[in-house]
Amino acid sequence: MTLSALLLSFIVISAAWAAFAFPGVLSLTSGALEACQSLLVRCVELASLAKLFFIWSGALLVASGLIYAPFRAASNIVKARKAVSSLPVKMRGEIALIKDDRVKTAFTCGLLRPRIYISTGLLNGLEKDELRAVFLHELKHKKGFDPLRFLLIGFAKDVFFYLPAVSHLAFFARLKKEHEADDKAADAPGGPISLASAMIKVARNGALHAALADNTEQVTGRVRRLLEGKQASFRVPARAAVISAAIFAAILLSLSMPFYAGAKAHECTLDKCETHADMVEGCREHCSAKHSHKH
Repeated sequence: MTLSALLLSFIVISAAWAAFAFPGVLSLTSGALEACQSLLVRCVELASLAKLFFIWSGALLVASGLIYAPFRAASNIVKARKAVSSLPVKMRGEIALIKDDRVKTAFTCGLLRPRIYISTGLLNGLEKDELRAVFLHELKHKKGFDPLRFLLIGFAKDVFFYLPAVSHLAFFARLKKEHEADDKAADAPGGPISLASAMIKVARNGALHAALADNTEQVTGRVRRLLEGKQASFRVPARAAVISAAIFAAILLSLSMPFYAGAKAHECTLDKCETHADMVEGCREHCSAKHSHKH
């Protein structure tokens, strides 16, 4: 299952949970808060409070991911646009020429209308075959709408920020796209050597702008793959897998509790709070209205 499919399934399940289970969670919470009119006394059993805390912790953790991811995605889009708009760019068809001889860089930017950006420093610093390889690499990103794909991958990673395994999945998903672009460029005259040489020259120059830098790029590994022909293998570290499985199981148990536990009313009787009944005004009358008063 791809990250996009996983994210879509997660959103659908979250919506269903909010529609069918969330009312039960509110009912459980309301019953606990109303018991003897105060949580400052021992009328509410510790087990009930622990159950409420467990349910709410899972819901809030999931909600925080759903809130954090759009905010982070919007922030990255704004930063990237601001970085691009500050560049001395001259358009040449579908290519944006960055008029700066001091930097050697090339990248693809734009979500719905991706565009290739190449600096004059790179044009002057690469050989013909190297330049062709760089262009074909970026052309693959452009045709595949990879900037949009990278945004969605980052969105999925941020939604599940509490699962370390998802970060590794997102890293590999981005790296796979880089490898696909590398393979496309390696088919050109000059082969993988030209692309590897160009990558090293660009890496030595450093990133043009932090907002445009590709954090998943590992130049050494990609160059070695091009020259040695070894395909990258993906494996989630055991520690990240175990931690992610434990957190996922806890969240799943937390969010499923309203379905099998039900929204049972909390019983408030003097048997439970006789010692503290006089600490809260009206508590004794409230609890003794019936032998077993339910909220």
